[in-house]
Amino acid sequence: MTRSRLVRSLAAPVLLLSAACGDSEDSIPLRKCEVVLTYAPQQSLSGPVYVAGEWNGFATTGLRMEERGDGVFTARLEGLEPRDYGYRFVVAKQEVMDPQNPYSRWVRAEEYSKLTVPDCRRPVLELRRFAVTPEGALDVEVAYLDGTDEAGPDWDKVLLSLDGSPVPEARERGTGRLRLRREGLAKGKHHVKVVAMDATGRVADPLYLPFWVESERFRWEAGPMYFAFTDRFRNARPENDGPVADVDPIANYAGGDFAGITEKLEEGYFDALGVRTLWISPVDQNPEGRFIGTGGKYYSGYHGYWPSQPRTTQRRFGSLEELRALTSAAHRRGIRVIADLVLNHVHQEHPYWTAHRAEDWFNTAASCVCGTQDCDWEEKRLTCKFTDYLPDFNWRSADMVDQFTSDALWWLEAADFDGFRLDAVKHMDQVAGRTLRGRLRDITAMTGTEFYLVGETYVGADGRAQIARYIGPRELDGQFDFPLYWPLRESFADGQGLERVDQAVRENEVFYAPGTLNSPFLGNHDVARFISQAAKQLGGSGGDPWSNARPPATVTDEAAFDKARYAFAFVLTQPGVPLIYYGDEVGLPGAGDPDNRRLMRFGSTLTPLESRLLTTVQTLGQTRLAHPALQSGARHTLRVEKDLYVFQRSLPGGQGAIIAINRGELERAVVVEPLGSLAASRATYDDVFSGGTLQLAGMETLVRISPRSVAVYVPRAN
Repeated sequence: MTRSRLVRSLAAPVLLLSAACGDSEDSIPLRKCEVVLTYAPQQSLSGPVYVAGEWNGFATTGLRMEERGDGVFTARLEGLEPRDYGYRFVVAKQEVMDPQNPYSRWVRAEEYSKLTVPDCRRPVLELRRFAVTPEGALDVEVAYLDGTDEAGPDWDKVLLSLDGSPVPEARERGTGRLRLRREGLAKGKHHVKVVAMDATGRVADPLYLPFWVESERFRWEAGPMYFAFTDRFRNARPENDGPVADVDPIANYAGGDFAGITEKLEEGYFDALGVRTLWISPVDQNPEGRFIGTGGKYYSGYHGYWPSQPRTTQRRFGSLEELRALTSAAHRRGIRVIADLVLNHVHQEHPYWTAHRAEDWFNTAASCVCGTQDCDWEEKRLTCKFTDYLPDFNWRSADMVDQFTSDALWWLEAADFDGFRLDAVKHMDQVAGRTLRGRLRDITAMTGTEFYLVGETYVGADGRAQIARYIGPRELDGQFDFPLYWPLRESFADGQGLERVDQAVRENEVFYAPGTLNSPFLGNHDVARFISQAAKQLGGSGGDPWSNARPPATVTDEAAFDKARYAFAFVLTQPGVPLIYYGDEVGLPGAGDPDNRRLMRFGSTLTPLESRLLTTVQTLGQTRLAHPALQSGARHTLRVEKDLYVFQRSLPGGQGAIIAINRGELERAVVVEPLGSLAASRATYDDVFSGGTLQLAGMETLVRISPRSVAVYVPRAN
């Protein structure tokens, strides 16, 4: 199937008529630069519609929009100085944001839709055609449109490149077109980059066009996401190690680096787990010194969450070239890579703090330390700072929004990322996620390449509403599913009834909108390790990460590993993008942060119990990857008891899977009634673990489950 894009101009907050004047095949066209606002209400209106904007002092009757005759209203803006403006539509005397515009701008403590009026003297690069086939055929056409002062292009500065290699023959000097056709591109990720400058030195906004050559459409939910906590995953380059003096090893640099993750990619470690998305720690440089953190202890910036320099890799993790080697190794395997993006704050050594602390970039006078007296984590969530040396950004500052969006897009291209994990989402105004999503959506509109934005909003079991407010086409694809996490731990680690976790799943299904790609998980870097909770190692001082009584190096309790198997069988067969936190797949123990971030172990360093768990997780990941029903099928509970859980995943065409978890000491034989497309099926299914058979038989379907076991029944291979 050919993915093709015929693009005259990008979806934008306004209809900016940049199509060429006098566009012909034998001359360089000029850009038009008329700015038109468009409002398409969802229902017919009887009264007038106005635009209130910064250009007219937000006068609510200053500019009346014209109805085109089809229920759509337009307004032409003329004579505006090139810059950003806030605006709203006024409908029935009520001001509303532009529903088609993903970008916003804060003015006088209020949020408005954002209109960008360009400098029309600048040239424009316009994508006319973009098509790529699964076989690797590429067809691209870009038009250079001259600015309104007709300066003409500086042909030495007009260039199209493919995967970083210039293609000078793509230029057609007489028409201003750049055309590229290629056959047989290798499977994996590629990109086209187009830059241009006119004869006076005015630069066009570049076109960055990433794309994939692959046989079928990628689905984020196809396989698990894996969080490789960079410093603690694998040390492949000891020469870039450098722990900070006088910091306990538990909170210090341990040597993990980009090269270590790359090694495991090339060894096939992630392929064996069925991983399709790799999440890595924040990549920005962090400060060199030690700083007081949780519990009054000294910490280094090993975690990456104290950015101290923009657009510069953390030197102990490796260079930008080594980071690119990591993403390239992943992309050759079809694995997407997302980076942790810290947008809420920077470290006090960051040049943005030193240069802009007196401006509106930061919440200075209004900012208190989260969790201290009169500074509630929720009530002050948008203005409080995590600690004194982490100044909190003010996302209502237009200049700050522009800078950080530019930085994020720089990383997207420079490191070849495929999306981002947004840290501390609830501590930022929604302009943060919406602006980034808008810019990514512009790229998707040109090439079809999709990016994953997943947020971290730390909430309790009742926090669905807080999570959901940030999810949607204009913001995040999903969030880490904390409201499911807490019941999951209670049911699987603590041994509470499985009805508890089933109820949480059912609540999710009626709460989140279709298309939501939340990430269920049984562990992350902010909570104690699952296996240690399952082994009851966290009681008393065992839960103190700094105590000598914290969990030992390995867990020997076989029952705890059974609990982990049950939990992984649940998580890796759920809707969304299930997460494997590094080490959970082998039962790595640990109390809370930072003890939950121990060095990863592989191969011969694993105990038999750890190796057995790893094999289970690998089988689950591979099964999900091989069966679309486990990726995007509807979920239905078929039977749930305190120690028994049977549910199905199914697609409309009749493909399905049935998952059974039996924590009891006896074999169970239960009759279930498959639902949906499986109700009429008489297919034979096989368990990927035992090889046992399940014959679908409508209301008389009999499922046998061995004691203390999990089963994942999938259609028998032909």
